[in-house]
Amino acid sequence: MEPAGSNGHVQKTRSHYDRFLARHYAWMAGGFDPALQKNRDFFAAHAVSSHNQDTAIDLGAGCGFQSVPLAEAGFRVVAVDSCQPLLDELGHHAGTLPLTPVDADILDFPAWAGHNPSIIACMGDTLTHLPGMEEVRNLISQCFSELMTGGKLILTFRNYSQEPDDPVAIIPVRADADRIFLCRLEYRHDFLLVTDILYSRDSGKWERTPGDYCKIRIDPAMLSQIIVEEGFSLEFFEVATGLVTITARKPG
Repeated sequence: MEPAGSNGHVQKTRSHYDRFLARHYAWMAGGFDPALQKNRDFFAAHAVSSHNQDTAIDLGAGCGFQSVPLAEAGFRVVAVDSCQPLLDELGHHAGTLPLTPVDADILDFPAWAGHNPSIIACMGDTLTHLPGMEEVRNLISQCFSELMTGGKLILTFRNYSQEPDDPVAIIPVRADADRIFLCRLEYRHDFLLVTDILYSRDSGKWERTPGDYCKIRIDPAMLSQIIVEEGFSLEFFEVATGLVTITARKPG
């Protein structure tokens, strides 16, 4: 098994989303509309809104769980993701909202640079898909450079930093009459091997479809230190129910 930071695994993750995960992504999250409302509530709680049509950049935008609420809150949104099927779904849901999809890896900085945003969001579990902590630091540094003075960085990701007693966990994600989705997590030294397993009966009989990729394990305290070292002022830091939430501001 290749380590999480290898180029081969980055490509494998992208392929897994394109061919398999994308078409089930909104369903896995509990449905598109509930996911939107969750983020509407999140942005309202963190006073994220724009009255001047500021730009917001959504890194790892997926099918629009963050991008659509940000656009509804008054931002012109640049939605960056490397999974075209998810961006196609985002476009379907965006309607006439001021939202521009960008098909690019979030580490391809020139693809989303130069917009002078007041908000950069990297939410869901996007950060853990990066190759390693060096790339995480590089991304934080780029966000600092891109944000306007006083701009805000918003990060959320799942907390895999503490290894459980059993290094292998099976998580039931969602099920309905025709689909059962399971996620197998195998903890390694500094990364997770993730195996998604879908049981479905689209063809009339139950069939099993697996796919695997890696995620890195990010220490929340280490990340908050990196954020401060790169020049941000930390505003909010929370680790709750397995999710890390951080907001930071570019001083000035």
